Amino acid sequence: MDAIYTKVAEFMLDSATFYPKSTVDKYNKTTFSVSGTTITGRLIYDTVKSRDVQGTEVVDIGRFVTYGPYTSITVNHKMVVGTDTFTINSIDNIKDENGDHHTVIRFGR
Repeated sequence: MDAIYTKVAEFMLDSATFYPKSTVDKYNKTTFSVSGTTITGRLIYDTVKSRDVQGTEVVDIGRFVTYGPYTSITVNHKMVVGTDTFTINSIDNIKDENGDHHTVIRFGR
């Protein structure tokens, strides 16, 4: 890992657990898997309007930034930080000249 990437990783001291969607019942209620993936990154709480993957205007209450690409995390996961549960509005894999650098996960309620 290059020195600059080591410095970036030093800022990523928060963690979030991501649980994939399991099923949707006849009332359109989603259930999620009981096993999740915990990722270390940086939580940034910042309320802004954005658009989700369908183009619908949503309110992001924050971003979770993590080093490297996490293409297995999708908007069909839920994000849990401590006792708080969030929906995922969008996921962006950010690239630099060396390839995928970090992932920005925008989340809301």
